[in-house]
Amino acid sequence: MSKYSIITLEEVQSTNSYALEHIDCFEDGTVVYTPRQISGRGRYNRKWISDNTENLYVSIVLKPENTQSYPFANLTQYLSVILCKYLEQEQNLKPVIKWPNDILIDGAKISGILAESDMKKNKINAVVLGFGLNVNLKQSTLENIDKKAVSLSVIKNKTFDTENILKKICDMFFESYNSFIEEGFGYIYDDYVKRCGFLGQNIKISEAGGKKSYFAKSIDNEGFLLVNDELNNECKILTGDILC
Repeated sequence: MSKYSIITLEEVQSTNSYALEHIDCFEDGTVVYTPRQISGRGRYNRKWISDNTENLYVSIVLKPENTQSYPFANLTQYLSVILCKYLEQEQNLKPVIKWPNDILIDGAKISGILAESDMKKNKINAVVLGFGLNVNLKQSTLENIDKKAVSLSVIKNKTFDTENILKKICDMFFESYNSFIEEGFGYIYDDYVKRCGFLGQNIKISEAGGKKSYFAKSIDNEGFLLVNDELNNECKILTGDILC
């Protein structure tokens, strides 16, 4: 699929919530965009600071025909690779991925991703793939965020056209989308792994039972994180967040 359509909303609580609420009205490949998202959220219902018009807030509606082989679990990883390529090719930056899908520049978060599903009769009817990208946030605003964050404007010392950035990212996303859904995580494996800056390091992961320490070994062919625990036992991490 190379074609897509962009719907621009002046203001919305959350692009993901809006897309899910109106999912039956949207075709496959619809992109919902707003310059002002007043109740954004990330993984595990974390708040995404977004009560301004300085960022890029986007949700991509995907309605796969063949759900049997569709790589649902790796969608956010595919998007993380696309965002990294945009930052590299268009902005001459060196982003890294913090598993599974946060994008960092010099240890500061610049982008986050959240995928949510719409279910019909116990089957996935559609996926809403949302992302935020810090574009024109000023340093004074970034300093009020509880975790280290950065924006393109602060890095480059200029103001950006967010809609132009959106179009370039969407072009890159849909140009390779068919190849990704046909081949799955294997299609992006090398691109993903080489951008994972934490591999070969001791890390802490936030899990349901609290924080645990591991040694990050590698990413397996399904996109899961392989680690050694404190007793040197190999473990496969399916969910959780790497703590900076």
